[in-house]
Amino acid sequence: MDKEDRLRQAWELPSFWLSEIAPIVQRQPLEDDIALDVAIVGGGYSGLWTALYLSELAPELKVAVFEKEIVGYGASGRNGGWVSALFPVSWEKVASEFGASLTSQLASELAETVDEVERKVRSHGIECDFARVGKVSLIRSPAQAKRAKTELSEHQRFGNADGLQFLDLEAEKVRLRANYAFGALYSPVCASVQPAKLARGLGDVVENSGVRIYEGSKVSQVTGKSVKVGRHLARANKVVIATEGYTHTFPGRERQLLPLYSMMIATEILDDKQFDSIGSPAIGLCFADLRNLRIYGQVTKDRRIAFGGRGAPYHLGSRTGSSHDVHGPTRALLEKELIELFPQLAGIGFDRHWGGPLGVSRDWFPRIYSEESGGIWRIGGYAGDGVAMSNLAARVLSKKLLGITDKSAASTVFAKAPKTWEPEPFRWIGTNAGLWLTRVVDQLEDRGYDPGCIDDLRLRLIGQR
Repeated sequence: MDKEDRLRQAWELPSFWLSEIAPIVQRQPLEDDIALDVAIVGGGYSGLWTALYLSELAPELKVAVFEKEIVGYGASGRNGGWVSALFPVSWEKVASEFGASLTSQLASELAETVDEVERKVRSHGIECDFARVGKVSLIRSPAQAKRAKTELSEHQRFGNADGLQFLDLEAEKVRLRANYAFGALYSPVCASVQPAKLARGLGDVVENSGVRIYEGSKVSQVTGKSVKVGRHLARANKVVIATEGYTHTFPGRERQLLPLYSMMIATEILDDKQFDSIGSPAIGLCFADLRNLRIYGQVTKDRRIAFGGRGAPYHLGSRTGSSHDVHGPTRALLEKELIELFPQLAGIGFDRHWGGPLGVSRDWFPRIYSEESGGIWRIGGYAGDGVAMSNLAARVLSKKLLGITDKSAASTVFAKAPKTWEPEPFRWIGTNAGLWLTRVVDQLEDRGYDPGCIDDLRLRLIGQR
């Protein structure tokens, strides 16, 4: 493949991360009927981790992964690259449903999952720019300071497994000169990766373990005993649906997970002066602030800032696709917010903008549950925190598939009875109203106002209260 072809493929791939590892040669699609023990639909982190743990626990099983595009094409190849112990629901809310003891246990399991991902990356030699230097959440307003105090208190109540602590901006672990910041929460239990490299590398490991991966293999129908791929049928004793933000594309599953878009930008490589101006942060540092409409970033191996955030509109009927994977207004807003955060980078160029859908359940809890008497299993709903959480969920699911007793907290919490989203157009109205109100709440807080009942309304609309 010549340079022109390589560049063309790189630009056509749906994220900066995937374009970095172009050219990507697609694996062979399914070309015949086959019989399996476990068929996994979806070639992202959930499907790949599940396949890997099945191959370790029961190497005699015939397991295959079916991916419509290429491994890592979805959120696994587009996300912010945080390997964190974050959970999309507050620990207080988890405790209100499952008790303090189980909540503390779950927090510990998530923290240990960061270690587990690192062990797998190191032991299998996956080259994904893994860097464990922690996560900084900047405090940039009185409202954010209040939120930081509440968050720290909550983490301490439930064991503080992720080592959350308050640091001033002069601390060596922070080293981030951000506008209006006067403190930070820091967690050492967080690493960063180049997410597409992790997904593609994990795919190679899974394939080398004896699992078949079929790319370019769109699954059109799922039953408890088979998946239909084009004209071919893969019969299986058990089927795993691991399609996250694309789950709605299967008939009857339109309301299980909301495809909520998150968008990213990548700066050009920072020169020495620019890098020094923002504090010469550690390579791989993950950073955010404590606003409500989430932003996130990392300092990449080649000294770019990869920066993302929520706020892109939800599309009526849960529509997804390449036309929605970029959004001009959100790109402009992200560029503006990054420069507001680091005004010393004014004038820097941006090399890429991309996005993709997250999978969000109605109450923001991730799920693992079975249908059709255990013939079909569904996994996902990480709401953007899936780089590490998918590993924990996959370990739980692999044991369930094999009938192995699992006393983990995750096996209990993730088995929570599913809740569906409202039918359209109520889903579209409520979600976009919630996104708009979240931005309003942030603006009010920045101006020193208490959003009060507005904040309560937006939390109810988006399913977090």
